[in-house]
Order: sequence, then C-alpha cells, then structure tokens
Amino acid sequence: MFKVGFILNSRISRKKKFYQELDHAKRTLRNVEFTVAETLQAGHAKILTGVFIKQGFTHLIAVGGDGTLNEVINGFMDQYQEEIVVGLLPYGSANDFAKTIRSPSNMVDLFEAVSKERSSKIDVGLVQFQDSKRYFINIADVGIGASIVQRVNKSKKLLGAGFTFFGAILRTFLSYKNQNINCKTHDWEYEGKVNSLVMANGKYFGHGLCIAPDANLADGQLAILISGDITIWDYIKNVKTVKKGIRVNHPLLQYKTANKLELTSEVPCGIEADGEFIGTTPATISVAAKKIRFLV
Repeated sequence: MFKVGFILNSRISRKKKFYQELDHAKRTLRNVEFTVAETLQAGHAKILTGVFIKQGFTHLIAVGGDGTLNEVINGFMDQYQEEIVVGLLPYGSANDFAKTIRSPSNMVDLFEAVSKERSSKIDVGLVQFQDSKRYFINIADVGIGASIVQRVNKSKKLLGAGFTFFGAILRTFLSYKNQNINCKTHDWEYEGKVNSLVMANGKYFGHGLCIAPDANLADGQLAILISGDITIWDYIKNVKTVKKGIRVNHPLLQYKTANKLELTSEVPCGIEADGEFIGTTPATISVAAKKIRFLV
C-alpha cells in the first residue's frame, strides 16, 4: 500500500482544479492512500513534509511551484529517508523545475507513476553559510538574481508570472551594480566583477529562461554560468538565445562545471535559491549526487 502526502500551496490559482482532479482520480485508485495538507504561511510546507515523514508516507508531492517544492525538499533533507519518493504537481506561478524533469503534469499520470513505482534518482544542491544551510533542487545564484527574486516576491503578479519576471529583470538591471566576487573550485578559480554567477542543477529559471542548457540532474555536477561585468543591453540582445536553450557566445560569459564552490566577496552579495532570497556571501555551494528519488 502506497501512502501519498500532498503538500498543497493554498495560494495557488489552480487549487479548485486540484481538488476536482483528486476527486475524480480517487474513484479508481487501487493500493493507494492519500492525504492533503494545505500550507498556511511561508515555510509551512517544510513543516508539513516533516510531519508526513514521521507518519510513514511513501510519497511526498509538492502541489505548487518552485518555491513549494523547495520547502518540501528542505523538509525532506532534514529528515532524510532514502526510500521515500518526492514528486511535483506544477500548479504554481513559477514552474521552472518542471521544464527540466519529466514529472507527471496531472493527477491521472501522477497516480499511475506512483502505482507503477516510477522514480529516478537525481542530485540536490546545498548552500552553506556560517551558521545555516539551505538545499535547492533547481538553481541557486549569486548577484543580480537575488535582487530580482526579492522584487518579484514583493509584486502581486497581476499581469502573470512571465510579465512580472521580465519586468523585474529590466528594472533591477537599471539599478543593480555588478559586484567583485571570488569563486574557488577544485579545478578552476574566478575573480572579478560579476552580474550573476549561476549554479544550476536544472536548466531553467526566471520563468522559462534556459540559463543552463547543459545541466544534468544526475551527473553529480552543477552547471555554472558566470556572467561578468555585463549590462542591460547585453541581456536584451541575448535573451532570445537564452530562451531557445542555446549557449550565448559572449566574451564576458563563461560556462563551467563544479561539484563544490567557495564564494567570497568584498561586500556581502545576495544569494537566491529556487526563487527565494536565502542569504549573502560568504557561502559554500555543493551538490549531493543522486540523493533524491523523484517521481517521473
């Protein structure tokens, strides 16, 4: 018997659709029990995940976007049990991770994947500060990205997530000052002005920008993009290429890989992970290979 715990972001616009799909699907379920728990506030999904783990659930399903999944991942890693399967119903406003992984996109496919025990082991990233840590499943970055997500998360997204992200990127570019950052790995080192240093497990962020076309969820490496002292005009000229998932040929861009990075800077520089501001440099970013069994 499989026990499926749904951690539902109560603020999503597709909440009614979720319950309609669940009501329809449960009529034909065999060997599957399920429970739905709705989040009440930011951080609650992490707590609910811990509760489900203690209650012996076999599957933990985030119902929402990248932020909800990030909280579930952090709750899962805090009480790690290798045999538990984590999954996603991408019903949120930001669903970039779902563009990389072949996860079920509706209730019927999800329960079929559960009943047929379909899962794949994938990597998870970790950001460590001096006195705290934060896991990420998709992408973390240092620089302008942290300022952009702060702006996005304060907005009401009345015109949709895509328009909100694009507008936030342009407005932030106009005021953001590129920072000097030092990045050390086992194989290479970078020091200089950076607009953004992206550390990617998945391929997409910023509502559909394929920032890391070579990223692989199960290779034990993070795909790194170093955007040096670029300007808003560099971004505008190349954004279509990025959306197509093609590497940008630019003298101030570098594509690399690493499984561990040490980040320092002259002044504290913001870091975001999976669309949430999580802290500032200095920090260590690493990857744990094939740590999570993900529903596919």
